[in-house]
Amino acid sequence: MEKDRLSILEKVEQGEISIEEAELVLKQASEEIEEAIDQTAVEEQKIEEIETADKLEETLEPLPKEPLSEESEEDYAPTRRERKLALAEKFQDWQPQMMIGVGESSNGSQQWPWKDKGWQWMWQNFDHPVYVSHSIDVPAESQLNIVSYQGDLFIRGWDEPTLKINGAVFDIRIGQEDNIIRVASSTGQMQIWVPNNIAQLEAKVNPGDMWISNVSADMDVYSQSGDLGCEHIRGNIKARVNGGDVRLMGVQGSVYANTIRGNTEVRDISSSEVILKATEGDIWLSLDSVSNGNFRCENDKGDINLLTNGDLSCELLVEATKGGRLSPVILPWQRLLERAEGKLHGILKDGGASVSLITQSGKIYIQESWTNKFPMPSSS
Repeated sequence: MEKDRLSILEKVEQGEISIEEAELVLKQASEEIEEAIDQTAVEEQKIEEIETADKLEETLEPLPKEPLSEESEEDYAPTRRERKLALAEKFQDWQPQMMIGVGESSNGSQQWPWKDKGWQWMWQNFDHPVYVSHSIDVPAESQLNIVSYQGDLFIRGWDEPTLKINGAVFDIRIGQEDNIIRVASSTGQMQIWVPNNIAQLEAKVNPGDMWISNVSADMDVYSQSGDLGCEHIRGNIKARVNGGDVRLMGVQGSVYANTIRGNTEVRDISSSEVILKATEGDIWLSLDSVSNGNFRCENDKGDINLLTNGDLSCELLVEATKGGRLSPVILPWQRLLERAEGKLHGILKDGGASVSLITQSGKIYIQESWTNKFPMPSSS
């Protein structure tokens, strides 16, 4: 600025510019310098604020991430519809010619099954499903464990002494140790024929649908985000389902079923021990002539429907709590032990069996079978 002032004064002495013009030039230069100084101060202040914030952030400990609650993790599980859509999306570009056949006639150094291996990987192809058809000799009284991840499972009993596996899946392995046979698959659909000489069957789909028919063995089955159906079972059955419906028909052994967010239907059984539990779902139980055994239905936030042919000889307990309600029930009571709001307890005919129907926040319906159908709950 000082050099500019001297230069302008020299021009005035030499007569190049007038005094008025010199004053105007000096005034403009002074305003420009002041504006530049103000802008520099603003920028320096911003830089100082950023540096201060950085230093403060370095001194602070990072906030801990809140762990997912059990409800959050549970809600993360896909619904049955979402799982079906995801599976359809994965299979949409699958062509039959892409299938790699793996069967008993395979040749070469990689022939399967490989000897002396407890677990045997058949393949590992995650781009497209692979078709498999394989049979295994099964000793009598063996235990069979089956697991299916992201796929549906169909199990059928037959009179052959072999375990037959058919299906199109992305991944599968089979193992045999003593009298235990294990089958695990991933993403696809698997059909298994089970010999009737096995002693126990354990099956799990996570997630997926499962259907079992004509099996002569005690069963422990579990399904997540899918439906479970069992018919013509000559053995005891323990069934657990989370996010799907259960349908049990023609079971000759004892029945235990626990259903979460799904309905339960049990009919055409010859069991004397039946325990049904449900949360956020309805229960339908059909009983023929009953004079002995234990039959119990417990429900939370759902209805209970009992269909009978009217020939029940039992001690009957019917109870609805937490705002639940009993439908008008006309039954051949021999002796009424207790009658209160939301509760009936007494003896039907000569007694003998034990039948309990207990619901919370739901309704209880009892209907004779001449209607040939279950009463439908009202929308009120």
